[in-house]
Amino acid sequence: MIQEFTIKDMSDLLYDDLSLIKDDNKKKTECVLQTPTTESIFPCRLINTPLDSVLKSENATPILKDFQITIEHWSDNQRKCMEMASNTDKVLQKRNMLRTNTQPIMYDEITKKYRLITSYEVRWNGITNSFNFIK
Repeated sequence: MIQEFTIKDMSDLLYDDLSLIKDDNKKKTECVLQTPTTESIFPCRLINTPLDSVLKSENATPILKDFQITIEHWSDNQRKCMEMASNTDKVLQKRNMLRTNTQPIMYDEITKKYRLITSYEVRWNGITNSFNFIK
């Protein structure tokens, strides 16, 4: 029986994969699911809620879905944000997720940190339970 891969499943997968990244070669970088505050630990990655769209279903169960994922990289300096984004790319590419967009780095006046937002896309195939590139 085909089991649907949900946005929660995708969020959990992203959290598990991205939480393992050691951007400073010493300790794992914090991953969060809500916008960082002045109390947050930096550097950190914000995993926004994945967006999905069903392309094909069978017996009301999605068997082909596209996912769009947005990750925010927060740090004290711009270069660190860029390095974090590159590290995110390397991890997500292993699951066939490719970066589709990069926004300009912004400075957040509240946290006094920089933020780089990157977007990724991937197609999930329920028949093979695998991720494929979106063509």
